[in-house]
Amino acid sequence: MDKDSIVLQGNNLEKLIVDAAEKLGSVKDNLDIEILEENKKFFGTNYKIKVGLKEEHLNLEKINRLEKTLDNIETSLNSSSTANDYNENIAENKEVIIEDKGLEEKASNDIDEKEAEIIDCSYEISVSPDKMEAYIIVFPPQGGKEVELNDIYEQLELNNIKYGLINDTINSIVNNKVYSQKKMIAIGTPPINGKDAVLDYHFDISVEKKVSISEDGKVDFRELSLIKNINEDQLLVTMIPPTEGVVGYNVHNEEVKAKDGKKLNLPKGKNVKATEDGLGLVSTSKGEVKLIDNKVHVLPIYEVPANVDNSTGNIRFYGKVIVRGNVITGFSIDADEDIEVYGVVEGAYIKAGGNIILHRGMQGMNKGELQCGGDLIAKFIENSKVYAKGNIEAEAIMHSIVYCGKRMEVKGRKGLLVGGDIKACEEIKAKVIGSPMATSTNLEVGTNPEIRTKYDSLKNEQEITKENYQRLSQAVDLLTKYSKKAELPDDKRVLLNKSIVMKLQTKERIKNLRTEIKDLESYIEDISNGKIKVEQLVYPGTKITIGSNSLYIKDQVQYATFYRYGGEVKIGSYEK
Repeated sequence: MDKDSIVLQGNNLEKLIVDAAEKLGSVKDNLDIEILEENKKFFGTNYKIKVGLKEEHLNLEKINRLEKTLDNIETSLNSSSTANDYNENIAENKEVIIEDKGLEEKASNDIDEKEAEIIDCSYEISVSPDKMEAYIIVFPPQGGKEVELNDIYEQLELNNIKYGLINDTINSIVNNKVYSQKKMIAIGTPPINGKDAVLDYHFDISVEKKVSISEDGKVDFRELSLIKNINEDQLLVTMIPPTEGVVGYNVHNEEVKAKDGKKLNLPKGKNVKATEDGLGLVSTSKGEVKLIDNKVHVLPIYEVPANVDNSTGNIRFYGKVIVRGNVITGFSIDADEDIEVYGVVEGAYIKAGGNIILHRGMQGMNKGELQCGGDLIAKFIENSKVYAKGNIEAEAIMHSIVYCGKRMEVKGRKGLLVGGDIKACEEIKAKVIGSPMATSTNLEVGTNPEIRTKYDSLKNEQEITKENYQRLSQAVDLLTKYSKKAELPDDKRVLLNKSIVMKLQTKERIKNLRTEIKDLESYIEDISNGKIKVEQLVYPGTKITIGSNSLYIKDQVQYATFYRYGGEVKIGSYEK
């Protein structure tokens, strides 16, 4: 325990303070009181306190004691006491005298040392943990050498700081005598990591449904853009190759390695191939492009597992389309190749560049329409519009407008052809035509609107080409005669040569047109001899037209073949 303080314990705090003041020979205001413990009990509180004199009063007390000691020494010197008494007084107070003497000597030595010591400025170099930055602190001199440029560079050399020195900062420290400040004096060059390879997809890889919004703000929920169609040899993916990393250097001039960019493999799937430079993928066929398991595939067949409705929207596909369910009214399917529907087609629009196969037929409700560039096969067709460039096969065609580019055959259990307007280029064959109710049913063979349009166009072109040939012949003759009399100018000579070339080209075109027109005339003559064959019965109300000749059926006709002969439609026996 400190000799200048005491510790007391008791139940009465005020009494403990008074007792401490008496023992320390002071008053309460001069005391420094610290409560060490305060234990509350049922009958009161027990205190443990440490009491000492406040600092200023403690020092005053020491001075008072020192004065008292000096008084005693003076008294001893002036009294007639014995030497022993003097010695006792000296012994009693020697501790204080020695202590004071020691302080005086120490103070004197410190002053002498400070006066004698001269300190140069000092340097502290530090490096960041990654060794990319170096710092310096210059501590000021004490009467010694100031900061110098050579000294700084010497310190840098000692600390192996060799790269990226910031000379402007170093010169500023020297010129401006910058002390006690941490300054960056070297910085490394960080490495630059290479960039990873990146795949740039040239088609929408999202699977979100995107509705179509017209200019007037109407939303068409049938146009969802779910199919990403592509053509053959279309660029699908481009890879941006990785780049190499660039090494860096730290302040010790040590190489810091950089990471090269990561390589990627092209996501090659079905029906795609790499480009010649190996940095891209192109399609090998047309169809739907899909990203499946991070591979790019081109699917030539688009399959709808259920109905074509709001869940699928309208379908536009470059390949073949297969629908496992129905095609709901108001929706459309447009495919460059075949379309096959296993359910029923309602009042929908279906267009195929190839064939159309309807396993359960079409109930068009006077809204449905079929167009195909190939053959049409259906179980039945009712209240619909049909245009097929190829053949048509069905079990029943009822109350529809049908055009067939080749042969139409209505066969099967019913083989019924009733109501509407039916046209075929070459032949119509059915079991039953019309109905007992004399339903108006118009059948026509031997006509092809497309061929007729093409024929008329070729005839018109032939007339124009002949006229052009005559004009060119006149120009060539005129320039040739003129050249025999005098030399032609350069521009006229060029015109003559050009006219001769164009005359030859026109003559060749006339020859080709004659061939094409002759072929079409032969085809038109052939189809004008088309036939309509009825395996069982033709009811009244049916109109038969072959070429430009027609026949109205007024009585039932059985097992017959209708054909044209001598400018009339004739009825012959049934031909298989």
